[in-house]
Amino acid sequence: MLAEEELIQRICSAGQAGVRKTDLRKEFPQPEIDTMLEKLTNDGQLFIDKKGAAYYCWLKEGYLQYLLNSDPRFRLTHEAIYSLEQSIHKNTDRLAITLDAISARSSPSSDLTVTNDRQSSEAALRKPTIDSRMTIVGLDLFKDNFDNSIANFSSSIGWVDLGKIRNDLCKKHDLDNEEFYDLVAQLIAKYPDKYELSSGGYEGLTVRGLLHGFVRCI
Repeated sequence: MLAEEELIQRICSAGQAGVRKTDLRKEFPQPEIDTMLEKLTNDGQLFIDKKGAAYYCWLKEGYLQYLLNSDPRFRLTHEAIYSLEQSIHKNTDRLAITLDAISARSSPSSDLTVTNDRQSSEAALRKPTIDSRMTIVGLDLFKDNFDNSIANFSSSIGWVDLGKIRNDLCKKHDLDNEEFYDLVAQLIAKYPDKYELSSGGYEGLTVRGLLHGFVRCI
C-alpha cells in the first residue's frame, strides 16, 4: 500500500479526535511526509489546525465533527446555514407546485395530442363535466375533507400516502385521479405554509422531476 493511502487511513481512523502532526512524523518517517501533508491539504482532503499546544490533522468529516463539538460559534453558524438551506428547499418546492398548478389550470385536462375530430369532440364534452364536478366540490370543501383524511390516515410522524387520500376522497366526491390531483395542486399552491410534500411513493404530484407521494400538515 502506498504511504499516502496509509497516511489517509491513519488519520481517518482517528475520527474527530485527529492525529498530532508530530506523531504522524514519527509513524511515517519518510522524508516526504511534510510534502504529502501539504498536498492533501491543498487538495482539500486534509485539515490541519491547532488544538491546545500542538497541531493536529483531520479528514473533512472528522474536522467538521471536531468543530461542531468544540466551537459553539461554528456550531451556531452551521445550524443557521442548515436551517436556511431547508427553508430554501421547502420554498423552492412550494414555488414549483404553484407553477405546476397554474400550468395545469391553463392547459387542457389531457396532455395527449388530439389527432382527429372524434377525439377532439370527446375532449370537448369531457372538459365541462370535469370542471363542473370540481366546481361542485369546491376547494374549501375539498380542503376540509383533505385535512380530515390526513388526520385519519397520518402516521406517528404525520406523513400520509397521497394514494390513501385519493381513494377516500375520489369515492366521496365522485372524482377521478386527474381531478383529485388538480385539486391537491391548487390546495397546496394556495396554502403553501400549511402542507409539506415528501418525495417517494407510487403516485402523487411531480415537482422538479421528482414524484412526491406523501403529504403532511405543518
